Amino acid sequence: MVTDQFVLGAEFDFLRDDTEESILGTPIHQLVIVTLFDSLSRHRRRNALPWFIGNQLRMRIPRGMGQPPYQPSPDILVHATLGTPPEASLDLRVTGPPALALEVASPSTAREHDLDTLAPKAKPAAYAAAGIPEYLAYDPTGDIIPERARAWRADARGVYAPWLPDERGHWVSALGISFAPRGVLLRVYEAAGQPVPNNDDMDDLLDDLRDASQREIAALRAEIRRLRGE
Repeated sequence: MVTDQFVLGAEFDFLRDDTEESILGTPIHQLVIVTLFDSLSRHRRRNALPWFIGNQLRMRIPRGMGQPPYQPSPDILVHATLGTPPEASLDLRVTGPPALALEVASPSTAREHDLDTLAPKAKPAAYAAAGIPEYLAYDPTGDIIPERARAWRADARGVYAPWLPDERGHWVSALGISFAPRGVLLRVYEAAGQPVPNNDDMDDLLDDLRDASQREIAALRAEIRRLRGE
């Protein structure tokens, strides 16, 4: 249990909580979120990591002066040590901050809410103040973020500074994975560089295995008929 207490300063009193309406995006927006959640969950299972991965899960970030907690719902969050999922929300006073928050940009919120790292009415400044070390915003279409992804890391002062991609175009996380746009998706990559499979990849693999099995069965039947002289 986390014992160090922190609260957001008065400059964050005007931040509004996320609502179901504010986090509900387009079908592409939801596809990106679901695929990211699936890949990150598969990576966690395959490597027996103590991660907790949240999908639009509400966080509770304390505020001072008798203010109610700020309650954003990142599209994806990764807590590196929590393991067991919380019942309904992630209370940062109890769990400590996640290692990564990721937002999939939507036109209704992105420009004023997700991308401004200085304005106190935007998420990033509150995320940095809450101790979340990595924050990435992704735009599947490039309509809002021309480069498709924009990311920040907390510096020694706890203030977000640009987190730039490497020479491959990957945003390499301290979690030991990296992210890179591929098509409309933001793919997750292992440290060695191979992509973490998602559900579509596994479906394609099953289709290939099924096709190969059917070809092998057909070849065996043909060989049996030949040996019988048929």
